[in-house]
Amino acid sequence: MPHLVLLLLVALLPSTSFAWGWEGHKLICGLAETRLTPEAKAMVNRLLEDGADLKEGVVPFAESCLWADDVKYSTRKDTYEHHFINVPDDAWELDYDRDCTAIHCTAVGVQQALHYLASDTDGDRAVTRRAAALRYLGDYIGDMHQPLHVGNASDWGGNRIRVKWYLKDANLHGIWDYEMLDTMGYKYPDTLEFLSTVEVKDPGGSVADWFQESLTLARTHAYVDTRNRIIKSGDQLGNAYLNRNKPVVIERLVLAADRLASLLNQIAAGEKPRAFRIAPLTD
Repeated sequence: MPHLVLLLLVALLPSTSFAWGWEGHKLICGLAETRLTPEAKAMVNRLLEDGADLKEGVVPFAESCLWADDVKYSTRKDTYEHHFINVPDDAWELDYDRDCTAIHCTAVGVQQALHYLASDTDGDRAVTRRAAALRYLGDYIGDMHQPLHVGNASDWGGNRIRVKWYLKDANLHGIWDYEMLDTMGYKYPDTLEFLSTVEVKDPGGSVADWFQESLTLARTHAYVDTRNRIIKSGDQLGNAYLNRNKPVVIERLVLAADRLASLLNQIAAGEKPRAFRIAPLTD
C-alpha cells in the first residue's frame, strides 16, 4: 500500500517540475560547453555520439540536458525522484539520512552520474550507460541549482502553492522554473552572450554544499515575499518579487554552468570529482 500511495502521488505531480524549464537547462549546458577544456569537449562529443541508441538519438549537448526530464515520465520512471530533494517545512539544513533514504533524491542521481562518467567503459552496455550519465549530470546539476528543487515535502517544492504571476495563474515552483526566465526574456542561445560576461564568485565546497545553498535560498528568497512573509496560495507576485530574485536567478544559472564544466573537465583529465555516497551504487 505505501508503494501504491507513492506512485499515485508521483502521477499527480504537475508537469511544471522541470528545473529551470527547457530554456534554463539549455542555457546552463550551453554555457558550460563554452567552458570545457579541449579534452573535455572531445569527451562530451564522443559521449553524445555514443548516445545514439538513447531516446532522441544524437543531439547537441545543450539539448541533451533535456533528455532526463523526458525519460523520467516514460522509459526511465525509476529516475523520477532523482530530480529533487524534499525536506521538512522547518528544515534549514539537509540531512541525507532523513531526506534521501526513503526515496532516491537528486544527491543519489548526481552520485551515480559522476560514478559512471568517471568509470572505464567495457562493452556496449557500459558505453550507453556512460552516455546516459552525461545527460543525467547536465540535467541534475541544473536541477540542484534551482532553489525549489530542494524544497518542502508538504508543498512539493512549491508546486502546490497556487499564486498569480502578474495576472497569470501559476505555481511557485513554475515561477522559478520558467516564469521569471520568460519575463526576463532569457532564451537559448540568445542569452548565452550576456551570461558569459557575468562573473560569479564560487564559494567552493563539495557537491553537498551546493545542495545546501539551494535550500538556504529557498528559505530566504523563494518561499518568502519582499516583506519576508511566507508565500501562500492566492498571493500575487510580480515586479517586486522578480527584481529581488533576478540576481539570484542569474547567479544560479552561471554557477551551475561553471560547476558542470568543472566536473566534466576533471573527469576528462582523469580525476575523480569530489562526490559523496548516499546509498550503495547498483548496476
